[in-house]
Amino acid sequence: MNEDMSSPLLRDDHHYVLLLPNLDEQFLTRHELQEFLQQLLQEYPHLQDADLARYGDLASQAERVIQTTCSLAISEGETVQWYAVRLHKPAPPPLPT
Repeated sequence: MNEDMSSPLLRDDHHYVLLLPNLDEQFLTRHELQEFLQQLLQEYPHLQDADLARYGDLASQAERVIQTTCSLAISEGETVQWYAVRLHKPAPPPLPT
């Protein structure tokens, strides 16, 4: 099933994979992603465009970013990306009989 980022099913997910330039992927909870994006918006004020400026605080701005995109270009050639993921725990092996 091919779902875009606007799918309510993906919006309900609680985990994201975060891709940072020159680093291994990281798995974050939604709360951790929101905190990361708040720090990013504070550190890189140029990311706060006219749309985000309508939201008064960093928490609201970060939430808006999560809802509307999955990447931010932080500098020339450096992009931060994140994607909603479903983490599935594998089934335990069958018990011996």
